[in-house]
Amino acid sequence: MNYKSDQQPANTLSASPSIPDEQASQWDKVLWWMAAADSSLMKTCGPDRFRYGVIGYTVMATWLFATLAWGYFFSTLFDDILIILPAALFFGFVILTIDRGLIAGLNSNGGKNKWLSLSLRLLLALTIGFFISQPVVLMLFEKDIDAHLPVVKEKKITAYTKQVRDENAVVLQQAKAEIDRIRSDQKVKEQEILDLKNAYIRETDGTGGSGKIGEYTIARVKKMAYLKAEEDLITWKRSVQPALDSALARERITEATIQQRIAEFDKGLSDGFLTRIETLDDLMLVHPPVKYRYRLVIMLIMMIELMPLLTKLMMPSGLYEEKVQDAVQQKKLNWQAERAAIKEVEAAFYETAISTDKQLQADVMHEINELRRKQAEEEFNKWKQNPGKVRQFWDQLKSRLLYFSRD
Repeated sequence: MNYKSDQQPANTLSASPSIPDEQASQWDKVLWWMAAADSSLMKTCGPDRFRYGVIGYTVMATWLFATLAWGYFFSTLFDDILIILPAALFFGFVILTIDRGLIAGLNSNGGKNKWLSLSLRLLLALTIGFFISQPVVLMLFEKDIDAHLPVVKEKKITAYTKQVRDENAVVLQQAKAEIDRIRSDQKVKEQEILDLKNAYIRETDGTGGSGKIGEYTIARVKKMAYLKAEEDLITWKRSVQPALDSALARERITEATIQQRIAEFDKGLSDGFLTRIETLDDLMLVHPPVKYRYRLVIMLIMMIELMPLLTKLMMPSGLYEEKVQDAVQQKKLNWQAERAAIKEVEAAFYETAISTDKQLQADVMHEINELRRKQAEEEFNKWKQNPGKVRQFWDQLKSRLLYFSRD
């Protein structure tokens, strides 16, 4: 806010407290604005102009730093510079506004709640610094994160694959159990046919139980058994084929669904902000030295965010603070005097209004009384011409002319 000060030459200090009479430039005013200082009061504050110029530079540094951090953050979400640049400038301006508010609050801070208020401002500044530090850390570790990103994606795909297969485990197990059972029965039957066929061959070549070469009675019996087993196998295959086809179809469809979900998950993986945060966390677990450097960078960035507030705290109060307090006090006194004058005028107005209202009321009542007397006289004359009951006449007259009448 702006305060009026005494009319003095508009001299300022742009770079050093040793030049008190140098004319204020537009750049000085920009720095003072960033430091939440009133340029109209700052013109005659001597060395304070230099101090607030330094604070303005620290606020500018944090603003540029925040804008850069937000720009990198939005670059992980969008590819269009027409979206990234305005968004970064807007949120950078938000951080600038908050920093100016924190510094401006220190000028008017005092009383027994001073340290509580100061602690809250420091906590807010630390929170903002920690949030801004995340995009900057990602930018500084960008090469390491890009190299480790495929590993994290592979871990995610593996974990998701296990999750999807666990969800479909019952269906797959039932289908595979049915397929294994049918194929196992088929192998047993095929082995029986093979044994019967070998027995028949041994009977015909003389190595069998009869020891005769050629197809004799025993050989023909074994041949009949072998052929009958083949026919039974064909009939059995026809009977179980629908069940086998159904089980194979369930297995095939389930596997296709699993692969489709995995492919969709893989396609949905990006290298956005959150993915990079997760990659950095995993990288710190795999490589402990990265964790220590990450903490150092976070501390450094948070100190940058705290720099304007700490600079203001470390600098002693000067002439500018006194002028601000004087201006505020003068405004307060002027307002109190103005409020007292308004109250006095209003009191005089109401007093005069009440007096005039009473006089007007008395005049009106006098005229009304005269009219009532005339009306009462007219009514009485009418009643005298045709007298009736006095009580009835009085009740009628009372209801018409008296202010207060009781039945």
